[in-house]
Amino acid sequence: MTLFYNQFLNLREQGFEVTAISSLEFPENLAFFQKLGVNFIEVPIRRKVTPFADLLSIFRLVRVFRREKFELIHTQMPKSTLLGAIAAKIAGIPVVNTARPLFREWPDGPRKTFFVFIDKLAARLTDLIMVENPLDYQTYLELGIAGKRKLSVQGNGIDLSRFDPDRVAPEELDRLREELGIPKSGRVIGIVARYVKDKGYLELFAAFKELLAKHQDLYLLAAAPDLPSETGTVPEGLTREMGIEHRVIMLKNRSDMERIYRLMDVFALPTRRDCFPRSLVEAAATARPIVASDIDGCRVVIENGKSGLLVPPKDPQALAQAIDKLLSDPVLAGKMGAAARQFALENLDEKKVCTRIAQCYDRLLNS
Repeated sequence: MTLFYNQFLNLREQGFEVTAISSLEFPENLAFFQKLGVNFIEVPIRRKVTPFADLLSIFRLVRVFRREKFELIHTQMPKSTLLGAIAAKIAGIPVVNTARPLFREWPDGPRKTFFVFIDKLAARLTDLIMVENPLDYQTYLELGIAGKRKLSVQGNGIDLSRFDPDRVAPEELDRLREELGIPKSGRVIGIVARYVKDKGYLELFAAFKELLAKHQDLYLLAAAPDLPSETGTVPEGLTREMGIEHRVIMLKNRSDMERIYRLMDVFALPTRRDCFPRSLVEAAATARPIVASDIDGCRVVIENGKSGLLVPPKDPQALAQAIDKLLSDPVLAGKMGAAARQFALENLDEKKVCTRIAQCYDRLLNS
């Protein structure tokens, strides 16, 4: 929910009354909503498919929707999208969905067929589908999930001013190095992603171990939210088993990400599947040299060879070679970081995304 901070603010400034509804994994998040001035209502929704609990969640959502007399529902994330759309249809309220078709990178088979079916079902119950990645617009058309009249490109963006690389003073970085135990001579490979296998941590650990043999000044810095309900997590003790624990720093729930990114000499995101990785946008805005997976979600931000390097997912050797190329050529790394920053400035401004969302709300409400 904290990822939508600026969207909440922007919508309120445009005259919308906003209420956030979700599970509450961290009680301290209540303080976030109170500070923001956004009403929050807790409705437990489990990540896994649990028929009885899911029916109970739908019942609770319908009750909340009717009690609060909402005029519009905006759903996010696959599971809550389906449950929220069903509840909104029962309550007779129009629905907007920001879609994230993670099945895009999956091979054809029963699993992909099932999730495409779920998306088609949710689409039938939804009045407008907004996609973050422009490539997903065509994907939804080709798979018959929705037609052009129901689709719109939302895009993705961040607060560019927060991730301005000149915003962080050198002495702040020195203090951060001291806090994390990274010497001034140490170079940092960074990743910002949930601690799950799908984000490519196993591949990155393997690549990092290979790189340490050549670059003995390297450190690996990872940052992620701590989600108790997370599944498919990276095994505890893996870095110790691989003999790299002394050079791997894994942070949780940081609020100073603009400083964390600035500490990175190379940002790596070897994710196996992603719609439009927010961390990739933040790294680009901070002018970091980037190595990412050659998948649709990363290609929408990175132009291979210009604003970063793209490598095949699940390929630790190719990942190590690409990172090594940037570490060994600071001039090339600087040019790619500058190109990534320029792309972010021109295409990834959160204010433009918020404006498009508000326009869609107005269109639905007026119709």
